Amino acid sequence: MAEGPGSGDAGLTIEAIVAVDAPREFRVHPRDRMVAYTAETAGARQLFTLSVRGGGPATQLTASEKAVSDPRWSPDGRRLAFVRDDEIWVVEADGSRLTKVVAKPAGGRDPRWSPDGHRIAFLSRRRGWSQIWLIDAPVPRRGRPSKSPRPAEASVLTASGIDVESFEWSPDGRHIAVMAQQRPDDLETAQIALVDVRSGASEIVAGERSHDTGGRWLPDGSLVYVSDADGWFQVVRRTPDGRDRIVLTDGQREHGDPSGGLGFAPVPSPDGARVAHVEVHDGLVDLLVREVAAAAPPKRRRGRPPKTPRTVSAVSAAGAQRISPWDGVWRAVGWLPDGSWVVAVGESETRPQDLWLLPVPGVAPDGARPRQVTDSRPAVLASALAPGRVPAGERVAIKARDGLRVEGTLWRPVGATGKRGGRRVPTIIYPHGGPTWQAYRSFQPFKLLLAREGFAFLDVDFRGSTGYGRAFRQANHDEWGHGDVFDLIDAARWAQAQPWSDERVAIFGGSYGGYMVLCALVEEPGLWRAGVDMYGDSEIAESFRHGDRLGRLDLQRMMGTPEDPSRAEAYRRGSPVYRAERIEAPLLILHGRKDKRVVPLMTERMVEALEIEGKIHEVHWYDDEGHGWERRENRRDAYERIVKFLRTHVLDEPPEVDRAP
Repeated sequence: MAEGPGSGDAGLTIEAIVAVDAPREFRVHPRDRMVAYTAETAGARQLFTLSVRGGGPATQLTASEKAVSDPRWSPDGRRLAFVRDDEIWVVEADGSRLTKVVAKPAGGRDPRWSPDGHRIAFLSRRRGWSQIWLIDAPVPRRGRPSKSPRPAEASVLTASGIDVESFEWSPDGRHIAVMAQQRPDDLETAQIALVDVRSGASEIVAGERSHDTGGRWLPDGSLVYVSDADGWFQVVRRTPDGRDRIVLTDGQREHGDPSGGLGFAPVPSPDGARVAHVEVHDGLVDLLVREVAAAAPPKRRRGRPPKTPRTVSAVSAAGAQRISPWDGVWRAVGWLPDGSWVVAVGESETRPQDLWLLPVPGVAPDGARPRQVTDSRPAVLASALAPGRVPAGERVAIKARDGLRVEGTLWRPVGATGKRGGRRVPTIIYPHGGPTWQAYRSFQPFKLLLAREGFAFLDVDFRGSTGYGRAFRQANHDEWGHGDVFDLIDAARWAQAQPWSDERVAIFGGSYGGYMVLCALVEEPGLWRAGVDMYGDSEIAESFRHGDRLGRLDLQRMMGTPEDPSRAEAYRRGSPVYRAERIEAPLLILHGRKDKRVVPLMTERMVEALEIEGKIHEVHWYDDEGHGWERRENRRDAYERIVKFLRTHVLDEPPEVDRAP
């Protein structure tokens, strides 16, 4: 029997879960012990600054109905650029002189100051491609301001035909490292190019035959990045002259991810002597620091650099030290200016993301200990999530039908021990989104709430997930809705065979995970008691034609294009709408009307097929949401619908009856 809302800990409720909105987008001041970040207040994310010296409240710099994102300090630390409503603004660090720099309709995002602070580079799709544009930064002038100031005009730097994913200025301001898939005919690789700021000339320096991303500059002009050239993401340093690529990590563990985004890219110290980087394992992310200076390769003779730079391993020359104080998901966001502390965010299954200062061994003062700077977990949740009051995640490994090892994390309700006298419970299988992602053991308390409701909850990193090397990451290519779905079915069969299981299984997921729900229901219809699909695809050829560019490229990378006759069968096989008649389990579908990644057409077509076939289903639309839930009231509504649906169709509880007042 399920635990009712009054039988568990009163602190672990949907109301409490959706009330947690941790600060994010931390940016370290270039000269002082201060950070900028965004946090929600009065219904929208605003820009704040906070001293990390200890004590003192945060300062709110912005106040608007529109959300603020991506704050960036100017090199002198006196100003901040940020994005609001697809426009770029600059504000003084004390909140004065708010200036719009890039306006609509062209708009812009990802502002990055030049090292001298005179220009701002940003991304814009004003010509239909995500290109880098340059614009003069506003500079306060002495004397009386002009009555009709002449606005700065942006100029494009990168060529059309390539969508820039991210970029970083070189220390001397002469080049910009550009991360993008520069070869449209080869979507399996990703390149780093150096673009000359004056001429626009571009030279690819990494990623000729691998996925290279996350480039960051060292003061001497070296470039550190992550590359999967050996099948796993390793941290690599390119020397200033381009002669050598020095591999700083090794082993069958990932030290980055395909996005190369903030937190998963290596972060050099201010003096360039060290680099902080991640190491992924078991659904966790450790944060490590290693020396870079000791990794200099042997000297070469003089002469022109070779066309193919030499690859040198320097792992033995520069050992790494873990600085993350407890198991969780850790990411470096910067260093304090003196290089003695790494500024990082950490979270776990029971702790939301917060800012920490982590001492660097041998550099920080003796006896220095990790220090938490922000605390976004309400006391009522801290009590409800205390050790022993909620289950801890267990790592499991499942052998798929073709012999592939598939891993995941399992949470079992208290009392579901698998021993004599223990409870036997149903299991919810959870496929993550992406598919190029993995189910990190991060703060997602809804999973723990479902465990309290009486369900075992099993995250499954099906083939195609990150964290297990390139071969596993690409194992679902040409297999959407097929090989990856079999992994989920095999995981469900594994769960049914466990001594704590009552053999009832359901499946729940969002985005690609929602697509997996539909595929699983049609592939093995008699297995499931219920399914919950949040904004998932139903017909992937139509999704290719109607979805946004990023989603289309993702699909093309793994499945080719539906216009290719040789791919038609795989596209049809991977489209569950054509087999809706096979579904036996009740299905709940939730979708946002403004979704551009998985357009509403996907749910409309699936609902039409379900109605034609007379299947038990519920559908609910969120008119003001896109791909996922941004509004707190919608998150709460979705969670409540999911719990009610699973109670009714898996736990066989009678539906709640609305009583008249």
